[in-house]
Amino acid sequence: MRTRTRSWIAAAVVVALGGSSAAAGLLAQGRGNAGQVPVGPRPGVGPADRPPVDPAAADRGRRIWAAECITCHGSQARGTEQGPSVIRSLVFLRDRFGSELGPFLKKGHPTQSGKPSASLAGTEAVDLSHFLRERMHDTLRGSPAFKEGDVLTGDPKAGAAYFNGEGKCSTCHSPTANNLAGIGGRYEPVDLQQRMLFPGGGRGRGRGGAPSPSAVTVTVTPPSGEAVSGVLVQMDDLDVFLRDSSGTLRVIRRLPGVKVVKTDPLKAHHDLLDHIADKNIHDLVAYLWSLK
Repeated sequence: MRTRTRSWIAAAVVVALGGSSAAAGLLAQGRGNAGQVPVGPRPGVGPADRPPVDPAAADRGRRIWAAECITCHGSQARGTEQGPSVIRSLVFLRDRFGSELGPFLKKGHPTQSGKPSASLAGTEAVDLSHFLRERMHDTLRGSPAFKEGDVLTGDPKAGAAYFNGEGKCSTCHSPTANNLAGIGGRYEPVDLQQRMLFPGGGRGRGRGGAPSPSAVTVTVTPPSGEAVSGVLVQMDDLDVFLRDSSGTLRVIRRLPGVKVVKTDPLKAHHDLLDHIADKNIHDLVAYLWSLK
């Protein structure tokens, strides 16, 4: 653990892109070196980035998957009657090169061979992570393996009931107001499903340089002095990177007594992934498609 000895004033220094080791490290972490693929966890990486896949590691992970996981979670990791989809799980979505998957397996999870999951090596967790990330990428448009299926298979009435009841969608949304009015006439079913489950585009700035309404923001308050707020760029155990209202990148050290409050306008959508059933998803898509 690095010693935290800097004062608040020194830690709250405003940095220019590329003008400090912290900012340079942030940029290097986002881009990586040409021709190289990271094979270990990168602290502080958020859910909006798209980690690269090492094909060789994915192939090794495929063999582990076939031996230990395929019976319950399926060949494409999208789930079966015996087990849920893994590529929709928060453990995987938050994982970066085994950072979440490794600790999860170390806690113990059933395998089809009966082998303790805790006995899997850290490198095997990394290989599994690459295999699962490859499966995720295959679900995205632009992938050679992507095939748009018929997702309009649900019951609109059941979707409306879930929308207004268990799903608590009506807490924030109205079918006659905001961006849901007539939404079925603006998007195809597959796009409705994507926007509902994986809303994005809100981690930066909108038109005219103003923060996007769905941007994740953060307020950092020292034990004494003024709070600093802005759009969250990255956060780890030691530092908070944020972009303030002027567009300036600030790096603030998380010293003892420093309070950090993160606000994610899309938190309800992200939390939904952890418990929504496939039937609810298809019913909701059918309901949203009916709003024309």
